[in-house]
Amino acid sequence: MKDKYYNRDLSWILFDNRVIDQAYDKKVPYLEKLRFLAIASNNLDEFFRVRMHNIHTMVKQDRSEKRTGFSGEEILSLAYEFNARNIEKQYTAYNSLMKEAKDTDLFKLMKFADLNDSEKKHVKKFYNKKIVPRLDMQRFMKGFKYRRNLNLLMETPKYIYTCPIPEDLGRLVETGVDDHYILIEDVIRHCSSEMIRKYKISKFYVFRVTYDQNKPYDFLDENLTDEEYLNKMINYVDTRDLRKITRVEFSCNGDKKGRDYFAKLLDISKKSVYKIPGPVDLKFLGNIFKLYKDHPSLVFPPFDALQWNDTNNMLQYLDKSPIFVQYPYDSFNVFIDYLETAVNDPKTTKIYMTIYRTENNSDLLRLLKEAAVKGIDVTAVVELRARFDEVHNIEVAKTLQESGVKVLFGDKINKVHSKICLILHADNTGYVQIGTGNYNAITANVFSDVSYFTSNQDYIDDATKFFNYLVTGQKEPYKYLTASPNGINDMVIANIKRATEAYKRDGQGEVFMKVNGLTDVDIIDAIYDAAKEGLPFRLIVRGPCSLKLGVCGPKEDIRIKSIVGELLEHSRIFKFQYGSDHTDVWISSADMMTRNLERRVEIAVPIIEEKPKRQLLKIIKMFWKDTENSYHLTDDGNYVKQDVHHGISAQQTWLGRLQYRKYIHTK
Repeated sequence: MKDKYYNRDLSWILFDNRVIDQAYDKKVPYLEKLRFLAIASNNLDEFFRVRMHNIHTMVKQDRSEKRTGFSGEEILSLAYEFNARNIEKQYTAYNSLMKEAKDTDLFKLMKFADLNDSEKKHVKKFYNKKIVPRLDMQRFMKGFKYRRNLNLLMETPKYIYTCPIPEDLGRLVETGVDDHYILIEDVIRHCSSEMIRKYKISKFYVFRVTYDQNKPYDFLDENLTDEEYLNKMINYVDTRDLRKITRVEFSCNGDKKGRDYFAKLLDISKKSVYKIPGPVDLKFLGNIFKLYKDHPSLVFPPFDALQWNDTNNMLQYLDKSPIFVQYPYDSFNVFIDYLETAVNDPKTTKIYMTIYRTENNSDLLRLLKEAAVKGIDVTAVVELRARFDEVHNIEVAKTLQESGVKVLFGDKINKVHSKICLILHADNTGYVQIGTGNYNAITANVFSDVSYFTSNQDYIDDATKFFNYLVTGQKEPYKYLTASPNGINDMVIANIKRATEAYKRDGQGEVFMKVNGLTDVDIIDAIYDAAKEGLPFRLIVRGPCSLKLGVCGPKEDIRIKSIVGELLEHSRIFKFQYGSDHTDVWISSADMMTRNLERRVEIAVPIIEEKPKRQLLKIIKMFWKDTENSYHLTDDGNYVKQDVHHGISAQQTWLGRLQYRKYIHTK
């Protein structure tokens, strides 16, 4: 058992390494390299806020992980080791990129000692006028919650003081010379010499504390009314606070004992303390990206996503032919056009859709409100349990309710993560859209997802049954659609077995999966069983992957890769080839992770109509041909890029083709 699986969290950290690796890619423009370093820091913040509590719980309870055999202490040690390597790699890139900016006169991130007299005068004035009134020295107290991103720690012969660094002033301080900046913590460090002398400060650190914020939704009960559920969620958000410390980062000048110092001071494991070889928290690089993004040679070239040709009525087109699109190459406006056409269609009597994460001031919400005002029966299933977006989703629910939309919160136990929008006529005909990504116009510009629109009555009937389940709790059998809890994993395992039997019969067949995570043991075991019989598997797993290579014997033919590039790969796609007889292709909202398969309401549908099925098969083929952005999992658990002469990038191929077309459909 111990040798069959990788630990999910350690595999997650390896994904962050691949993000950092983009800063070393010669094909990635300069500012985009900075952005990837900022993204890596943001990813790691989420990891320590959401995932690390599981590891700390194992340590506290002296438990071992069943799937790997690792103890909590072993996983914590390995997490530190993996993250320490990532940090070293990240800051090596950072230092190189800062030097490049200086050498090319793009900008200079200065040290205080490198400022000229005029610049020193300028920043001292800023310090005295803007910073000093905001400094709040506090004597160190055990158990104090550090709510600011960055803090100062100063040790004197008698006391230890801490001081939060004001966030609203920004990290980048202008020096009075164009394109010259200094970090706010460096300004404080060097302009507070009077304070240092006065208090006889012997230690001066910039530090940052990350807390567990993954408070469980401990109020879930299937018998709650929607009103009770909403009130409990509001109370949950109002009372959620910072929990156990999961990480401390600090920066100082050469203090070799700093990790021991902070571990003892904050009463945490040394394995949770990181000495940072540069500025703490590189998310400020995102601000530098914004300052200079107008330099076209320093960013990825902009592209014009394909639009719907509005000389054609989309619903009338769907009456004749389905539509299959891939964001962001195809614009998210295609979905907005679909919904807007339905709102303005006199035949529309009902609209049902799920909402998980949408942007502020979205056209989606505007159109749902317009539909309700027109007298269309609109039902929105709003999932409030979108981690750290709960407040926004509560506001979405209230806004829709005030406009006359029927707002439901669906399954009170299992998170509704499905992406589906159903348009109905009085005779129960209509249209349905099913996708892999959220209804969010902002993320749809950078997340690669697929979306399927059809008027096929079998899909309409399945969608109607699905929403009836969300409204009433009553389940009915579907013709095509499959839903979790438990339905999707049953489907995947059954199809793997079917493909295996066909392969054993005639030596042909294959399973393809593209997901963001592959950690469910039942799915992995099904893959292992099939691989022992020789069935080929081609798996694209962007993030955590618990499946190991080399454990299925001499017939094993499993290849796994992760695609990391300009766009965030987010679509979930499956292909099952049953010998020489038949091939099924599916899209889904679900990853192959236990939480998605057993504790969420997700959907998956086979694409049976010939035209979109051909499109999806072409997309699958291009994804597997990708070499430029692909990292291949090796038998020893590492991810490596293969150096291929004249390689292929799936993303860049699709982006390159946009110049030859304007519309998704022209006929």
